[in-house]
Amino acid sequence: MMDNQRDTKAWLKAVADHMNLSLSKLALNSGMAASTLTRYFNDTTGTVGITQSTLENVAKYSGFRPGQLPGRSTSGMAEPDALPYANDNEPHPGWIDAAVKAAKDGRNSVEAWVMKGGALDGMGIMPGDIVLIDLGRRPKTGDIVIAQIIDPVRGTAETVMRLYQAPFITSHSMRLGPQRPEQVDDDRVSIAGTAIGIIRTPS
Repeated sequence: MMDNQRDTKAWLKAVADHMNLSLSKLALNSGMAASTLTRYFNDTTGTVGITQSTLENVAKYSGFRPGQLPGRSTSGMAEPDALPYANDNEPHPGWIDAAVKAAKDGRNSVEAWVMKGGALDGMGIMPGDIVLIDLGRRPKTGDIVIAQIIDPVRGTAETVMRLYQAPFITSHSMRLGPQRPEQVDDDRVSIAGTAIGIIRTPS
């Protein structure tokens, strides 16, 4: 969740501008009433709020996590690019829990991760999809991988899901546009596992 109203409004405006949409059209495309975002954005009294579910609707449509500005891989306010299934607070239908359990059965090296961002929507992997990752499988070009990117300046580490194009990892997104590829050097950028399957979630 973003820290304050100014940050939230800046994010909404940046996303709308990047997608060449008005706030009204962005709201409609995100499955909400046209006035949902404009009423909040134009309010100067501080009495009109915005819900987390509204922000999540915009994020799911746009591919930008709350706080993630277009052209930036992350921000201090952004949610993770991907989360371990066990750590995801979103409710999942029972059949998804059963599918994840079956996929992991007897395979200690397999973990389930939930895609939270839109970095791979160009490959059909959408926010909410569950990707099965084999921590012991060596990646080859064209594989989807889980990787860790360390920022030595800020002292942070981000876990991301990306397309591996040796020796780089890169996004493949229709909505985010071109992003800078990151070179895998096993120091600042390292691959933790390779995708072996995807569980599609209902849209």
